[in-house]
Order: sequence, then C-alpha cells, then structure tokens
Amino acid sequence: MRKVRDLIFCALMVTFQVIYSVFLNMLNDCKQPNMENLWVLFKGGSHAAFEKVIKSHYQLLFNYGTRFSRDEELIKDTIQELFSTLWENRSGIGETLSVKNYLLKSLRRNLFRARNRAKQTVQLNDLHFNAAFNMVLPVESNVILQERLTELSFKVHEVLEKLSSRQQEIIYLRFYMDANIEEIAEIMDLNRQSVYNLLHESLKRFKSLSSLDYFSIPFSLLLFLVLHG
Repeated sequence: MRKVRDLIFCALMVTFQVIYSVFLNMLNDCKQPNMENLWVLFKGGSHAAFEKVIKSHYQLLFNYGTRFSRDEELIKDTIQELFSTLWENRSGIGETLSVKNYLLKSLRRNLFRARNRAKQTVQLNDLHFNAAFNMVLPVESNVILQERLTELSFKVHEVLEKLSSRQQEIIYLRFYMDANIEEIAEIMDLNRQSVYNLLHESLKRFKSLSSLDYFSIPFSLLLFLVLHG
C-alpha cells in the first residue's frame, strides 16, 4: 500500500510541474498580441510588428537550433540572417497558417545551407538532431521517491538516445513544440505518412519500460519534462 501511495504522489508531482509550466506559457501567450495579425502588419512594412515577431520567437528558434549544432554563434548568425531576409523580402512572403512553424522550417533550411557553406556537406533530411534530453526532476525529501524519479529519467533517456535523429526531432516537435502530424511534416519536409510511421516506431521503443510499475505516470508528461531541459 505504501508503494502505491508513493507512486501516486510521484505522478502528482510530475503532473503539477507540467501544469505549472503550461500555465506560465498560457499567461505569456495572453500577454502577446495575435501573431497572425502581427505577421500581416509586418508584411505591410511595420517595423514595430516585426520586432514583436522576433521577440516572441527568438528564444524558441535558438533552442531549436541548438538541437542541430553546438556552435551558438552559428545559430545566432543564422537566426539573424533569417530575420534579415524576411524583412528584405516581406512584400513577397505568402500567407502562413502558423508563424512559428514557418520560422522553424525556415531556420532548419538555413542551418542546412550554413553547414554546407562551412563545407560540412549534408543532405537536408540527414541533419543531425540531438534533443539534448535533460529531465527536470523535482527536489524530493523522500529518498525512495527521489531514487525512483532519477531511475525513471535515466530509463527514458536511454530509450530516447537510441532513436534516430529524425525520430528524436519528431518526438521533440510533437511533445515539446506541441506540433501535430501535419505541422511536423511541413517543418521537416516529410510526407504525413512518413511522420506517422516514424512517430509510431519511436513510441514502440518505450514498450521496454512497461514493466516498470512507476511508469504509470502519463507518458506525455514524462516526455514534456525530459524535453524541457
């Protein structure tokens, strides 16, 4: 009975941390003007709107870029080049359903070109993606619970590290960026079925953890914490 209570408490701690993080993100979103409206104003020549677009997405783009390269200066230069190009070509930019996804896809392509310019010739679909999984564990006074949480993070980490670069990127976009299958396909230049197959195959790898009784914690919550590092 005590073991069951510990597992429930562990799950509640993880759930609370995720809910709190999501709540903070919702508050930030409420403070921001509608991004689609800003995008329209930016294309019309509003520098103020463009600055808000940059401010709203810079950190997200930088975090995404660090999954492809450890060269932070290269990432910053690539983001700067992306926004400079957008401003110069703003009048010819078409409509987009998601500003965030448009920018993620553009950064991905620009990083590919930057690496080729640096004579690191790669194919776009062969870009190395490292999700840099780091589970943010709550500090727990209960030693047994802390040990279980730590063991859990290592088990999840081991499975994720065995995934291919594409699979890691799909997991990252799906569970951290909250992108759906269609959006992932658009960002990664893949067809919808390929994304579905890769995601399905990735999730099958976690069946090896089904024997762990503490894995009753919702899988999506675990992945959110692992990716939120």
